Amino acid sequence: MGDVDRIGAITLRPGIPEGMRRTSALLRAFIRTTWTHDVVTFNRAELDGEDLDGFLFGTDRTALRSLVEPLRDLQNNLCFYCDRRMAGDVHIDHVVAWSMIPIDGVANLVAADSRCNLDKSASIPVRAHVDRALERPHLTEIARTTRLPLLYRRTSSAAEGLFASLPVGSILWRGVRDYEPHTA
Repeated sequence: MGDVDRIGAITLRPGIPEGMRRTSALLRAFIRTTWTHDVVTFNRAELDGEDLDGFLFGTDRTALRSLVEPLRDLQNNLCFYCDRRMAGDVHIDHVVAWSMIPIDGVANLVAADSRCNLDKSASIPVRAHVDRALERPHLTEIARTTRLPLLYRRTSSAAEGLFASLPVGSILWRGVRDYEPHTA
């Protein structure tokens, strides 16, 4: 068999797959740390450095639950989108949808009731929602106490780019079953 036939194939010795399974959590943490270090080393001038690991690999959903009480307090127990009192399950929502721009910073996260969060889903919100999210007071303090990154600049820049690139007439989410066309 020539070298060309062997490209892309890894043959593991007996017992190695089982050992990798047993140590997968340790290996995953080591690989993520090493990968993040290499990305920083090779791109030092271009990176803003804020939460690079979260940007590369996403934030654990359980970490976002630590925002429920601080954001509920900041919003006076009102849903960020509809201003109704939040009862029961409070959702932490990405104002600019994570599926579009993966930013898990406090500046991009709000407390919402399930009705608004599930209706909005991955829709692009109206610009007013993004602006209001970025204008909220005490975000730096919330980021510090929850040990989550603020990512204000990244959220603001990403939103600017998103709205600048949207074609006129794109549908923007304003509220539950309420949309409006993008006007540039």
